[in-house]
Amino acid sequence: MPIRINATSHTDTGRVRERNEDCAYASAHDDTALLIVADGMGGYRAGDRASELTVETIRSELELLFGPSSGQPTVKLKSRRDGAGERTTVELPETAASEHYGRFLTLAVRHANDAVINYGQDHRDARGLGSTVTVAVITRNRAYFANVGDSRSYLFRKGILRVITRDHSLVARLVESGEIEPDEVYAHPKRNLIYRSLGADRGDIDVDLFEEELHSGDLIFLCSDGLWEKVRPAEIIAILQQESDMDAICKQLITHANNQGGEDNISISIARYSDDEVAPAAAADIAEADTGEVAATSSEDKTQTT
Repeated sequence: MPIRINATSHTDTGRVRERNEDCAYASAHDDTALLIVADGMGGYRAGDRASELTVETIRSELELLFGPSSGQPTVKLKSRRDGAGERTTVELPETAASEHYGRFLTLAVRHANDAVINYGQDHRDARGLGSTVTVAVITRNRAYFANVGDSRSYLFRKGILRVITRDHSLVARLVESGEIEPDEVYAHPKRNLIYRSLGADRGDIDVDLFEEELHSGDLIFLCSDGLWEKVRPAEIIAILQQESDMDAICKQLITHANNQGGEDNISISIARYSDDEVAPAAAADIAEADTGEVAATSSEDKTQTT
């Protein structure tokens, strides 16, 4: 049987905020899928516009990857494994397919950054608006991720939930430096301070890229901090294991976050990858598209609040 990818997204204002400044998107077409979660910030009606612009721009840019292809070359991908033989999350290796998808993801995020900045320049009351974003492109048996900010991408496989992306936040740096324990992140008074985001009058940004080889039954799970700050990993795992319907999964997770206070907007994009055949683990098709641009980025990080 062929590869099947099912996807859905849900977003909720929560119980405290007056507006929903999150935006979530999910779309699947046979053996490809696109997932996006963006968490906006800014003045009156600025945060919600920032997240909408982010999702609209990235979706439009990445549609090029999902068009019909013919006669595409097959490129071998290197896979890094840990001592136990398990596939580990790695920065994108220097291979043609990785560079291809990494280039598209990076450029899409950078163009979203331009769109948010331009909106702020055209609307004085929205100056300084910004957004986090996490994106997943799934093509055949591989997933490619881009991330800016503290919205997260996860992989759920055989009862294990693993964070793919890195948070660009003050508390994440404190955890990395050993100054606080991971569990202290949830109640830290400065947990909403992030040092990297789209917009905020920043003309250039760094985009983190990751990739994963997928196994049949894997769930790719993206969410804003309104979800992961309220629903701990063990609770997420319990819901993912108990429920198979993805819409029901999203609704249960959102309900759980709201029952824990719901102080922030809550957004989820999720996809399930299924393959009853043994897919070539070291192969991926490349879509026939050329942006003519270079994906390299460089910028100084600045602190923002989500």
